[in-house]
Amino acid sequence: MRLGIIGGGRAAWAFGSTWQRIGWPIGGVATRSPSPIANLLGAEATTIASLAGRVDLFLIAVSDRAIAEVAASIPRTRATIFHPSGALTSVRGGFSLHPLRALAPVGEPSDLRDTLLVFEGAHRDIAARIASAAGARFAVIAPERKLLYHAAAVFGSNYVAALLDIAEELIGIEGARGDLAALAESAVANWRSHAGRERFTGPAARGDRQVLERHLAALRDRPELAEIYRLLAQTILASAE
Repeated sequence: MRLGIIGGGRAAWAFGSTWQRIGWPIGGVATRSPSPIANLLGAEATTIASLAGRVDLFLIAVSDRAIAEVAASIPRTRATIFHPSGALTSVRGGFSLHPLRALAPVGEPSDLRDTLLVFEGAHRDIAARIASAAGARFAVIAPERKLLYHAAAVFGSNYVAALLDIAEELIGIEGARGDLAALAESAVANWRSHAGRERFTGPAARGDRQVLERHLAALRDRPELAEIYRLLAQTILASAE
């Protein structure tokens, strides 16, 4: 299946790199702003209009706010149109196929192998074929569930990274970034292994409210962080009861 890529960011790079690995042709890449992606993929840098008559699939890998506009700009085409947004539903009778994965920056190794690709829309057979060829896993989400699904994905990825930024700021030890990452990885491994109370560790899991209060007191000059801490502690306390 010949792919036309619109966009030059992480999702375009992930799908393009995967397409390249499995040996499927890339018809070209169209971008509004400069991007090295066409050169990196060994593909032609071209226009949407040029691609419309010579590809089987159009990937609209742009920001969510631009997807509808870009979709409307594609001339009449026989190509199936899909996008990788986790929050938006399909456009122009196509489908959405969201990788449940933190995607690497353009130019760094990126592949959808072993990734859960979450489908919504029409042409399920085409989307399933992409997943199978990529060595990815495949799941289906109802259109009305997409926003909650995507919120879950944000909690499980972007907000984990944001919490690690907070931890790095507070820890007071130079060069501890790798150690905090290892700590987070051990917490994820424990969470993966246990569905019950054992998935949590630390003072909230132990019900040690005295330590929690001392932490909150130490954060008194950072009320926004204290509130995040308090809400997360409440969640763990409620789950551990």
